[in-house]
Amino acid sequence: MVVVAAGRHRRPAPLAWQAAAVVVCWLAVLAVSSYRRPAGAVHDAALLLHLASVVIGFGAVLMVDWFGLLWLAGRRGFADVLRTAHGAHVPTWLGFAGLLASGVFLGLPAGPKSLAVLVVGVNGVYAGALLRELSRHAVPPAPLLIRCAVATLISQGAWWTAVVLGHLTSRGG
Repeated sequence: MVVVAAGRHRRPAPLAWQAAAVVVCWLAVLAVSSYRRPAGAVHDAALLLHLASVVIGFGAVLMVDWFGLLWLAGRRGFADVLRTAHGAHVPTWLGFAGLLASGVFLGLPAGPKSLAVLVVGVNGVYAGALLRELSRHAVPPAPLLIRCAVATLISQGAWWTAVVLGHLTSRGG
């Protein structure tokens, strides 16, 4: 039973291709950012875009996770969680893309931060697949919920790691 219609009915690219695209983009940013370190207005604009991208991408993720917690507490319906997740899909990926694009102009990130960003992207691909699977159930089976909980914990850990390390790096710490 389909609980939430996901808009256009197109078949997504295979998961491995999606994850590979994230890895290739991430590697491209690492390769280019090691050669670019603009100063002044370009750096400031890139930093503003980077921060806005965190707000957009991570904010969307936090909203979905919040609605998931409300559902677990019995304060929202499962369909509400799915609608929120489907609605947050585009802003989440726009935020991630903005992080990568602005990262080109901010210099090579510290190893752990760049790995956290990679985990955010690859886990996001997996979370998208879980969302498609969840959308086929009126009441999700426990094993699927466990996979969603693990993906959520990985997402939160990676986003918060990237944010905290980005803050520390920007302060020279």
